[in-house]
Amino acid sequence: MGAAGLGLRLHDILYGSDMHRVFHTWWTHAGAEYVPFHNGRPNKMLTLYYDPLIDYHHRVGLGGSLSMTFQLVPQTRDEARLLFEATAEKMGWTGPDPVREITRDFTSLAHTPQGTLLGLGLAREFGNDSVYAKLKDHAEAHYEPTWNSATGEFTWGFGLNEPHPRGQFNAAMMTAEAGSAGAWWRVFNEPNLRKFSQPTVHGVDFPNICLSQAWYDNDRRCLIVSTDAGVPGVSGQSTSFRVSNLDVQHCVVTIDGQQSDDWRIVNGELEITTTVGAHTFLITH
Repeated sequence: MGAAGLGLRLHDILYGSDMHRVFHTWWTHAGAEYVPFHNGRPNKMLTLYYDPLIDYHHRVGLGGSLSMTFQLVPQTRDEARLLFEATAEKMGWTGPDPVREITRDFTSLAHTPQGTLLGLGLAREFGNDSVYAKLKDHAEAHYEPTWNSATGEFTWGFGLNEPHPRGQFNAAMMTAEAGSAGAWWRVFNEPNLRKFSQPTVHGVDFPNICLSQAWYDNDRRCLIVSTDAGVPGVSGQSTSFRVSNLDVQHCVVTIDGQQSDDWRIVNGELEITTTVGAHTFLITH
């Protein structure tokens, strides 16, 4: 089965009508037993985990529901929004008081930024600009945004004093920064399956250089690729990348506004030669 067919089959399995029906049957039960709503507002205490063997509900306040809220967005967006809005109000994110961290590490019991990071992502998802701005200001002031000039990397340290930036927290921050209103919902409900048959960039000389854009304009049959400045130590050095799923016999390559012949056909793919640095490529076919 080809990549496109596999993508379509996977979508049917995960998000087809049967799975959709199973989820909503479960959610009807969960909404009554674990995450009840009254008059359009969630309870102040919710069940994060239920153990049927001992009939025990591990209950948390609204602040502890943010992870669950994030996971509910693709299936029950309206209820997830209500959960987020109630949590934002409860935690003071809608008022003038300073932001306080609401989640703890279970081993050290120290406060962690996880709850605030989830809040950032959810504020972005629901287009709540005021809450997003407040939490982002808090992050800028307390989470150690750091630009490493030697490696060309931007990371957040989060005050952890670790030799390598914490990947999970940086990934959560990236989700908030790269997302837009409704983006998390669209990933599951309106997936871009055409990408499996459209032109695809690969063979990038990472980490010496990274892509800041790779987008295909289907109407113009044009792939737009942008590279970043790259690692300072190798700036200006020769590099290359490849593009597959192209009509390589009828390609036109433009680099930084000028038509270029710095490309060749390798195994039926386009290989473009350039230098480590910020460039924009237009590949039409």
